[in-house]
Amino acid sequence: MLKLYHHNISVCAQKVRIALDEKGIEWTGQEVDLMKQEHLTPEFLKINPKGLVPVLVHDGIPVRESTVILEYIEDVFPERPLRPASPLGAAKMRMWTKIPDEGLHIACASVTYAASFVHQLRSHHDRKEWMERLAKLPDRARADRQRQIMEQEFKAPFVKDAVLLHDKVLKEMDAALGEQTWLASDEFTLADIAIIPYVTRLDRLGLEKMWAQRPNVARWFDAVQARPSFDSAITSFRSNAYDDELKKQGIDVWPKVNALLTE
Repeated sequence: MLKLYHHNISVCAQKVRIALDEKGIEWTGQEVDLMKQEHLTPEFLKINPKGLVPVLVHDGIPVRESTVILEYIEDVFPERPLRPASPLGAAKMRMWTKIPDEGLHIACASVTYAASFVHQLRSHHDRKEWMERLAKLPDRARADRQRQIMEQEFKAPFVKDAVLLHDKVLKEMDAALGEQTWLASDEFTLADIAIIPYVTRLDRLGLEKMWAQRPNVARWFDAVQARPSFDSAITSFRSNAYDDELKKQGIDVWPKVNALLTE
């Protein structure tokens, strides 16, 4: 039995849901409401002491960290493989799955908070409540980043680096996709699954101009959105208190991001 503790628009949870759906694996889900701080309750911290989603519980045993979960799913359920069979192919795939863990995920959180989440949190918490919330976070570096964004938004010193890292990854994607259909090969793999949520987040924030001059990325993202798993694992999970779909709301943060790209 597989049970996934997740949140609707968590990029890490989206990765795992895509993999499960691509492989046709049945699972049950329990959504963890991050706005209500359900991830910081004693009950959830027993499942993941870091207070992070997703967590995949298989036969009562929790598996944590989305990149690890992707490989675990592949090991336990080898049907409909999403990992290349050859060692070299698997290595190429892992070069992409490492990218979020080596900085892109934190960069995504920084851009998202500055563009959207900081305003939503302000609407639900006064400053005292927010500081109490930050004090509960097990990851103190994460808490400090959120505090700085709360106070400075896009002027927080690390937000520019976060934007530039997205730009660098998109450049590398465009180069790789000029040589093959998907990121690691001509087959859809965990490499693509690892990156899909981060490009999707940029798109939902209205930052698709970041790949306007990168036709291979545009082609790839069109192909990604055409896969059934995109709808079942991402689109079908609607926002609750946290909402990253600024583009649909007509909120334009592109000028602020573009200024960081060009200054």
